Amino acid sequence: MIQINDLSHRFPNGNLALDSVNLNIKKGEFVVIAGRNGSGKSTLVRHMNALLLPSSGNVIVNGMGSSDQKDHWDIRQAVSMVFQNPDSQFVGMTVEEDVAFGLENLGMASDNIRESVDRCLQFAGLSEYSKTSPIHLSGGQKQKVAIASVLAMYPECIIFDEVTSMLDHASCNDVMDLINSVHKAGKTVIHVTHRLEEATTADRLIVMDAGRIVLDDTPSNIFLSGKVSDFGLELPPIIALAKKFKDSGILQGYLALSKDELLEDLCQLILKT
Repeated sequence: MIQINDLSHRFPNGNLALDSVNLNIKKGEFVVIAGRNGSGKSTLVRHMNALLLPSSGNVIVNGMGSSDQKDHWDIRQAVSMVFQNPDSQFVGMTVEEDVAFGLENLGMASDNIRESVDRCLQFAGLSEYSKTSPIHLSGGQKQKVAIASVLAMYPECIIFDEVTSMLDHASCNDVMDLINSVHKAGKTVIHVTHRLEEATTADRLIVMDAGRIVLDDTPSNIFLSGKVSDFGLELPPIIALAKKFKDSGILQGYLALSKDELLEDLCQLILKT
């Protein structure tokens, strides 16, 4: 769906943010892009819907090149973004008005708008807040409104750019559950984060550093490699513990990526002894 060829991006101040990046993302994939601050991950995803344009190289979305301005509307219809701060995205006085805003601009019929808004609010678990002002919601609920507003536009791909970075642990889990549901509903999902625990359900984990892709594999293979610490990232505690059990030979087979999986592995080990 998205092809990136030798992409480099230099900011007006001369700083090189992306350095000859090559990447293909298939329709229906769930891809997590991780890296420390300044690694280039947010700059990269902003090229995927033509918010930024290449200094050199090219970005192709569904056969359309981002350097061709006439294709920008269609590219942004195909690939939508949810940003770190949802307050900057709100335009409606109520939750339902905010979700309806983009559809109204497209000239959709009122009955169809009502149906789409109700469907997206129900999907995001926000139906009871339809008449509430977004500014009165919690941080996690605000992010869910932003996600529902994007879903209403029927994009093929949704990019989540550090959407959990300002949330507490419980809200993070709630928003990640919704992101996983979006993927299960058939959307291509690209999730930018520095929290590796949010990569455990992804098909693919990409780690960036200094404007380059330095790791690209399944989350399990990358965690097992032990290389994430080379690029300023830390394994989640449960995965680090599971890796120690596996490296020491106590546990065999795949690497447990959650506390439930690790507990199951340990229970099975005890039953066998």
